[in-house]
Amino acid sequence: MRIQFSSSIKVAASAALFILQPIAFGAVTVLTVPWVPATPTSPHSTYSVSGTETTIVLGATVPSAVGSADTFKAVWSFGDGTPNVTINPVTNPYDISTTHQYPASAAVGTTWTAVVTVTDITTSTTGSANYYVYQQAISSSLPAVQLQAKVNVAIDWGLWYMHQTMWRGTTTVSSKTVNWGGWDLQSGVPSGGCVNSSDSANSGYSWDCSVYGVIDAENIQAFEVNGHLQNGPATDPYTDDVARGFARMFTFLITQAAAGSTYTYNPATNNYTCKDGSVPSTADPLCTSHGGQYFYNPSASSCTTATITGGSGTSCVFKFDANKNGLQTYSNDGSGEYSYTSSPFLEAMIAAGTPTAIAPTGPAGIVGETFQAIVQDIADFYNYSQYGSDYDVSQGYTRGDSQYAGGAWLYGPQQGDDNSTSQWGAIGLISANRGFGITVPTIITDTNNVWVTNAQDVTQPAPTGADSFASSDNLGSYGYRGSWAYSQEWGPFAMTPSGMVQMALDGVGRTNNTVFGNSTTAFDQRWNNSETFYADNFCNDVSTYGAGGYDDAYYAPRAYMYGLFSFTKSMLLHNVGGSLSPIQYLRTLTPNVFTGNSSIPANTIDWYAALSAANGGKDPCDGVAQTLVTFQLNPASGTFDGHWYGNTADVGLYYQSPFETAWALIMLQKTVFVSCVSNLTGKGTPKGIAPANIQIVWSAQGQANSYNVLRSSTNGGPYTQIGTTTVPGYTDKSGLVDGDTYFYVVQPVNGSDVEICQSNQATITIPN
Repeated sequence: MRIQFSSSIKVAASAALFILQPIAFGAVTVLTVPWVPATPTSPHSTYSVSGTETTIVLGATVPSAVGSADTFKAVWSFGDGTPNVTINPVTNPYDISTTHQYPASAAVGTTWTAVVTVTDITTSTTGSANYYVYQQAISSSLPAVQLQAKVNVAIDWGLWYMHQTMWRGTTTVSSKTVNWGGWDLQSGVPSGGCVNSSDSANSGYSWDCSVYGVIDAENIQAFEVNGHLQNGPATDPYTDDVARGFARMFTFLITQAAAGSTYTYNPATNNYTCKDGSVPSTADPLCTSHGGQYFYNPSASSCTTATITGGSGTSCVFKFDANKNGLQTYSNDGSGEYSYTSSPFLEAMIAAGTPTAIAPTGPAGIVGETFQAIVQDIADFYNYSQYGSDYDVSQGYTRGDSQYAGGAWLYGPQQGDDNSTSQWGAIGLISANRGFGITVPTIITDTNNVWVTNAQDVTQPAPTGADSFASSDNLGSYGYRGSWAYSQEWGPFAMTPSGMVQMALDGVGRTNNTVFGNSTTAFDQRWNNSETFYADNFCNDVSTYGAGGYDDAYYAPRAYMYGLFSFTKSMLLHNVGGSLSPIQYLRTLTPNVFTGNSSIPANTIDWYAALSAANGGKDPCDGVAQTLVTFQLNPASGTFDGHWYGNTADVGLYYQSPFETAWALIMLQKTVFVSCVSNLTGKGTPKGIAPANIQIVWSAQGQANSYNVLRSSTNGGPYTQIGTTTVPGYTDKSGLVDGDTYFYVVQPVNGSDVEICQSNQATITIPN
């Protein structure tokens, strides 16, 4: 979520900053963190709230001092007339950062150029670099602008924290020395690895280090979606971090011979409910007393000949080896939970946007292979790992109470179904498809669609005691290994959005309902019911629901980082009928849940950007962005580091918390697996020129062969496609009216004709 300037401010700021470009002297190389790597003069944000300026971190390194026996000192000049800060001697060349508060009285648009100068005292040579800062917001009357400023500063703090806590070293590959680094605490890391010297509260170890190697993949992706890539400019300190992280990450992958999977049921006929809305039962599995069966996916085309009943019949066997290299790849990161931890490795490679890049390290089958090949092999592993049987009502089970009800993933291959792990299989396959154009086999979506039906709560039990929520109607919720009615481990606020992510994989999304103003109500309300359940509880107050020996996150979705990450995925990947349709406004079928903000659609909330009255808004609670800003450990909390930690559903799950910083940084960027177009803008024709038209432009997206252009007359959509272009620009001439306002998004499309992601929304009014 990069800062967006108005055109006039952008030109003025860029011109002023260009004049103040740094000049390097001698052999001392100094690097400062750029806000936009491709535009190093693009400034970082600062802001003031109620007359108090926030504290920002100014990140810089001096790589020429690494390994040197010389003595160095660094001096920061902030460009605002305040005293300089000196670091003498420099003890860590990877960290010559400082913090600063710029004047709270400065007007919006004020820019400063901080200069860090490093002197090699031994040789008397110097080098310097600039760090650019922009006063973004000082008025509470502009809450949306102030929220963006807060997000930008939070991202700066979080990324620098990960830079600080990375361990760095070297390894040998084919007799060549390779630089690597990471955040894992496994064997082979430098002594005292993953240390944050400023974090004395944690005995020298950082909060985002983990015994599992998958932490490296997650942290790499956090850098990438914020624009910092392994092939980025050498002037960006984070380029080295990402390259080192990849070199370490690949050592945690392992291959196996491509294997086949057996499916024992027909996904067309096993995916049903009763036509009168009741639940199929063991007493009446075919719904003969309830109007017969309603089939959710009657056009399922895979394994339609399977007839296994009572252990005998016909089955289908699929071998997953799409690139025909005989391999499947998965995570060997020390967790032993392959379905949990393989997907982040895949997503890190997708986020790099370089399918032809080569793995510099790893075992045979990994080192020397392209990212494209490795991603395909991980996708093949997920396909192979999907559970292929369905023990449901026809075998005497109660609908929703079994982890063996078809089509999802557990910890290892073909073990059963688990909604906590299945979101990772789903997001991995979605990102492989959208990022690198890798096909998801029809058998995977057909059979997962069965699990999505079987695991959804349709019994609507009234919860009691420690399991009470804001509503007694839990229709649409998902549980740990079945529906929420029967499998209530860890709470429903990670499991329900996991079900929604799986629906996104299967193309199941919002459907018509008269409550939403549609003329009819579709029978299939699976997505609507899950979205309603989550929406009804979105603003749960932890002070109301914390009880029963669980942490607050068990009761309040926004207090649970793991679940919030699942939910963010579901909103951004909403894929009704196979058409990418990200959701801006979370909505509910329950009346009067969201009230007070007349500027957005009735009974909805902007799940990302909502602001409560306490933060200058009109919503009943804060959305994801402000929630994450509040949770971050930053100077306001008395801790100068910028990490996230401890927002989990149970005290026994703190091993999830080291991943929170990466997850938060990905969510703050409002993305899932790739950095999308974020600078879509445009303008309308001047008054009196006919025909009225609007010209929009944006930056090119990696892996995009073309762009779908979509327009709406309503803020937030729904959007209608109005055209396609192969260049990052488009002129709309279709039915525009002077004085009207239009809302545009673009969707980059890859070589497999699949939408990669959706851009920011551009709001453009034609002059009247």
